[in-house]
Amino acid sequence: MNNNSKNMIALRAGITLLMLVFLTASQCRAGKDPEILKIFDKYGNKQGVTMLEISDDLMKNYHVRIFKSIIFEDGRKALTDIRKAIDIDKVNAKKIKESKQDGLLISGYYRLKTENDNLNRYLIFKIGKNNRTTLVYIEGELTPEELVELLK
Repeated sequence: MNNNSKNMIALRAGITLLMLVFLTASQCRAGKDPEILKIFDKYGNKQGVTMLEISDDLMKNYHVRIFKSIIFEDGRKALTDIRKAIDIDKVNAKKIKESKQDGLLISGYYRLKTENDNLNRYLIFKIGKNNRTTLVYIEGELTPEELVELLK
């Protein structure tokens, strides 16, 4: 094998390694945002849905960076997507409280794991009467106790 062949093999190996590094880095970044945020993007403007997003300026006194809620008058069409997103997000949750009916999730409270000890992410889900479905996502420095006070 001559030097040109060795150089080509080394170049291809280097390019392949570089591509793997970029792919891994982009996947890691994509994984940082909770899956549930896709529900707000997908369904927030649909008919029969009310979405509320409060700016961090209004919520800073409560140590909240992100506050989003979405209410589906009849959430049956979105429930499969919601439950899948919750299943993904709860894998490494710090705290989980769930209620199920006939094996299906009907309400849940989750404190999601974060890489920053000062940042907390909360996810609250409930199906009420007539399939009225509520989903709330809160992110900030507020403690679980502060969350309880905020929601009173």
